Amino acid sequence: MSANMSKNKFSTFWTKGLGMIALALLPVLTSCLDDDDERLEPVPVAYVSFYHGSPKISSLQIEVDHRPYNTNTFDYSTYFDYGRFYTGDRNFSFKVGNAANSLLDTLVKFEADKAYSFFISEEEDGFIPIIVEDDLDSPASGKALVRLIHLSPDAPKVSLLTGEDGEELFTNQGYREISDFEEIEAGRLDLNLVAADGESLVTASNVSIKEGRIYTLVVRGYKDSSNTANSLSLQLVRNYPNY
Repeated sequence: MSANMSKNKFSTFWTKGLGMIALALLPVLTSCLDDDDERLEPVPVAYVSFYHGSPKISSLQIEVDHRPYNTNTFDYSTYFDYGRFYTGDRNFSFKVGNAANSLLDTLVKFEADKAYSFFISEEEDGFIPIIVEDDLDSPASGKALVRLIHLSPDAPKVSLLTGEDGEELFTNQGYREISDFEEIEAGRLDLNLVAADGESLVTASNVSIKEGRIYTLVVRGYKDSSNTANSLSLQLVRNYPNY
């Protein structure tokens, strides 16, 4: 499935409303105008979302080109909806709270009218972001789009079964792997996350999947955990449209 999205299509989605608009990095732009030319040239932008998938990492402060991005706390299982970003090379820093030192610095290049997602994943000595270009094509009538990302460090490869018949939607997906978007019927859906040996790891019943929407299903937490808040679970994130 194509990873690109037309400018008109994304603009249509954008006008339907985005959560976390206050988090958008791109300010209102002005420029000097000639008296006989009051038209502003459109500024090329990319669209970027963030998901915090590491239970052991405290609330993060995101900085872009040395400027704070988030005003809301970015804790485990928090999702920041798409914000507008200038295109080109952007320098990202991730810090815990108000710490002076950055835990991670990375340079990312954004292209105009494309959408990207950052997923914070865990590693032994810290974390690493998974950065993907998003496919946000519109689903067909009566359908929705969903993808799966595996962010549980101690869980085995997983498959996702749906419905009473246990139809396999995603197969044998390992840690830090993210699937393509798959088109599914809108409606109520039973989910069963299973290991390769058939062991049922997580179930979710009567999950609402709405027509025309785009979702990411996150496998998060630890398979072996005494802390309920950090235990293995599924989280359905609504990517787009946000209405």
